[in-house]
Amino acid sequence: MRQYLIKFLPHLGCGFFFSLFINVLQLSYLLYMRLLFDKVMISRSRETLFFLTAGVVGAYLVMGLLEVIRSKLLVRVGVEFDRVAAQPVFTRMMNNSVAAGGPMHTQGLKDLNSIRNFFSGAGIFAFFDTPWVPIYLAIVYLFHPLLGQVAAAGAVVLLLLVLCQEIFTGRMRAAWVQSSIATDRFLSSAMRNAQSVNAMGMLPALSRRWKSHNSGDVYFEDRLAARTGFFQSSAKMIMMATSAVVMAVGAYLVIRHEITIGTMVAASMIMSRALSPTLMLGNAWKSLAESRLAYRRLSELMRTVSQKGPLPLESHPDRFRMEKVSHSINRQPVLEDVDFDLRPGEILAIVGPSGAGKSTLAKILLGLWRPDAGCVRLGDRDLREIDPDLLGKKIGYIPQEVELFSGTVAENIARLGKADARAQVDAAIAAGAHQMILGLPAGYDTPIGQGGVMLSGGQKQRIALARALYGDPWIMVLDEPDSHLDQPGRDALKNVLAQLKEKGASTIFITHNQDLARVADRVLVLHQGRVLQQQTADSASSNLKMISN
Repeated sequence: MRQYLIKFLPHLGCGFFFSLFINVLQLSYLLYMRLLFDKVMISRSRETLFFLTAGVVGAYLVMGLLEVIRSKLLVRVGVEFDRVAAQPVFTRMMNNSVAAGGPMHTQGLKDLNSIRNFFSGAGIFAFFDTPWVPIYLAIVYLFHPLLGQVAAAGAVVLLLLVLCQEIFTGRMRAAWVQSSIATDRFLSSAMRNAQSVNAMGMLPALSRRWKSHNSGDVYFEDRLAARTGFFQSSAKMIMMATSAVVMAVGAYLVIRHEITIGTMVAASMIMSRALSPTLMLGNAWKSLAESRLAYRRLSELMRTVSQKGPLPLESHPDRFRMEKVSHSINRQPVLEDVDFDLRPGEILAIVGPSGAGKSTLAKILLGLWRPDAGCVRLGDRDLREIDPDLLGKKIGYIPQEVELFSGTVAENIARLGKADARAQVDAAIAAGAHQMILGLPAGYDTPIGQGGVMLSGGQKQRIALARALYGDPWIMVLDEPDSHLDQPGRDALKNVLAQLKEKGASTIFITHNQDLARVADRVLVLHQGRVLQQQTADSASSNLKMISN
C-alpha cells in the first residue's frame, strides 16, 4: 500500500501548505484583542477601531475561503486514493478468497474506506495544526517568559496524555477490531445459511454463538470507551486548568505592571489556540489508530499480489496436462502425484468417493489454487505464466455450488461483460436453456436477483452451463454439472459434451453419475488423493464400486 500513499503525499503537502496560512490568519484575532485593549480603549480612536475590525473581518473571510479549499482538496485526495487503490485491493481480495484456506470477506474495502475517511475527515486537521504548537508557545513566551513557561507545561502534559492514550488503548483497539471482523464473518455466514438454520432448528444454538461473539465486541468496546473517555476528560480538564493558571499569572503580572491587560487576554487566547491542536489530536487518535490498523491489514493483503504473466494466448494449444501435482490443505495431503494428458476434443471424467480430492483437483486445473508440487500446462506453458484475464475467457467452469449474480439472465450468461446477443443465445441453445429462458417473465432481460433467488436449482444450473459455454471456451471444467438437473437436463448435458468434443474443446467433468461417466473418452478414478487411471468407463465403474465398499 505504500506505493499508493506515496503518490498522494504532494497533495497532502498542499493541505499542510493551506494550513500554514490558516494558522497565520488565526493570529489576527488574537492580536486584534491585544490592540483593542491596549490601543483602542486607551486612545478611544474610532478610526483605529474601524480599520482594526475591518482587517480582522477580512482575515477571517480569507481564512474561511482557505478552509473550504483545504477541505475540498482533502476530500478529493480521499476519492482519488479510493479510485486508484480500490481496483487492486478488490482484485487481491478475490484472489485471496479462492486460495486454499483463504478467508472470504470484504474487509479490504472497509479498510480502504477507513483510510479514505481519515483523509477526508476533520481528524487530519489536528495533525496539520500540531506543528504550530511550538510557534504559538513561542509567541506567548515573547509576551512574558513566565506565561510561556506555564503554557509550555500545559502543552507537555497534554502531549504526554495523548501518548498514554495510545499506549493504554492501542492493543485493546486492535483486539476490538479483530473481534468485530470475526463477528461480521460469522453474521455473513449465518445469513447465507438462514434457510438451513430455520429449517433444522439451529436458531437457538446459532443465537448462543452470536451472543458469544457479540459479548466479546461489547466487552472491548466498553473498556475502550471507558479508557478513551478518561483520557479525553483529563485532557479537557488540563486545558481548562492551564487556561485559568495563565489568566491568573497574567493578572499577577498586570498587577506588577510587567504586562498590559491586552497582553494578558491575548496570551490566554493564544495559549488556548496552542493547546487546541493537542486536544484535537487526542480526539482524532481513534481515527488515526483505525487507519493505521487498516493500512497494516491492506499492506499484508497486497504483499503477495501476483503479477500477470507476460505470455498471451494466441492459438488453441495442442494439449492440456497436469504433471505430478501434489497438494495439501492445513498440512493434510489431499492430492499426491496426479498426472494426466488431455488432447483437444477429448473428454475426461473424474470420479471417486467423497473426500477423494476431486474439487481440489478442479480448482488447481483452473489455476485458482497453486499446487505444492507439480504444475498444470496449457500447451508448453505453465498455467501460472499466462495472463489470467485472457485465460479466463477461454475457460468454461461450473462450480459444485452454482451462484449467479444480481442482474439479468443475459448479463449472467455474458459473464457480466460486454454483451453479445448472438453469442448469448447460442450459448443458451447449446446448454438446452433457450426455451426455459424464453418462458421467464422478460426472457433474457429477466432480473434474477442476488444469487438467482427467483430460479430453481435446475434453472440456475442450466444458466451456469450457458455461462460456461459463452465465448466457445477451449477448456471446460464441470464440477457435478448434473447435480440439480432432471432427466431432460441430463440428456441436454450429454448433447453439450458431444458438441464440445466436435468443437475441439478439452473437457473435464467431475461426477458420481456412472451413466454420465460413460460419455467420457477416459475416466480417472481418485481415491484418497491418488489416481487409478482407467481406459474405459466400465472398468472405472467397477473400481469405484470396490473403493466405495
